[in-house]
Amino acid sequence: MNKQNFPTAVSITHQHIVAIINSFIENGNQEKKKSRVRILDVGCGNGRLLSHILEVLPMLQPSIQFDVFGLDVTDARQQRASYMEETKQFLSQRHPLIEWNNQLSLISVHDVWPFPDNSFDFITSNQVLEHVRDYDFAFREIHRCLRTEGVSINIFPTREVLWEGHALMPFVHKVRNVRRRAKLILFFAKLGFKALYYGEMDRRGWRSLEEFAEVFAHVLETDTNYLTARELAQVAERATLKASFIYTKDYFLSKLFSYFGHRTYMYKNLGLIDKLGYLGGRYIASVTFLLRKDN
Repeated sequence: MNKQNFPTAVSITHQHIVAIINSFIENGNQEKKKSRVRILDVGCGNGRLLSHILEVLPMLQPSIQFDVFGLDVTDARQQRASYMEETKQFLSQRHPLIEWNNQLSLISVHDVWPFPDNSFDFITSNQVLEHVRDYDFAFREIHRCLRTEGVSINIFPTREVLWEGHALMPFVHKVRNVRRRAKLILFFAKLGFKALYYGEMDRRGWRSLEEFAEVFAHVLETDTNYLTARELAQVAERATLKASFIYTKDYFLSKLFSYFGHRTYMYKNLGLIDKLGYLGGRYIASVTFLLRKDN
């Protein structure tokens, strides 16, 4: 299919997630290819990823019916109070044949996910896991809600990354002491790293760089929870999920190719190249962290 036929994703991560889903479907046992695939997006936010899934996957896999669901939380402090109603309105306009009141769920971070066991073939999350406080709980819910041989696709930065994407500064997430973190944020702000300071001045109400540094040092403490790749693999093992970082390289390649107008929705596992891409890529930006539920 010609690349011009595909709607353009608002984020390269959305394209990347859809490409991984399509790759798993294509690389699977074609004799056991399903006629219906269920997908849950955890931390669905504004609904743009759900919309891209519905726009592109039926074009790539016309013989499959895709049922999509969204889940988000009320108490993560990452969204405005009215965001879920705005999400429903957006998705209803783009995909009016779906009853979105039945497809979207809003819960507390402490609640069990409102889905039966073995509900989904794929569970996705985009820039969500770095905000999770209880990884063991989240991974247990992923295991419970995935069907056998189902896959959870997660795009997010680990502690190894050098650039903190919320403060828009390097290294500040690596400092565990809040007072020292505030000093480092202030240092970088005075060097000129002020994009977040100006970008959230109206919402946060801070009046000086010192106040900004003090407040955001605590925001990183309460709203983010970076684990290393090894720690994530250990949590996955406790949840009896098989963890891997394949396709991390493909995020960076997709980003590069997008500058030339090329969009790919099919990946290959290249063994050593995948490993090298992950080993270097985790320091640059988000990793692609896959969790698989085996027999």
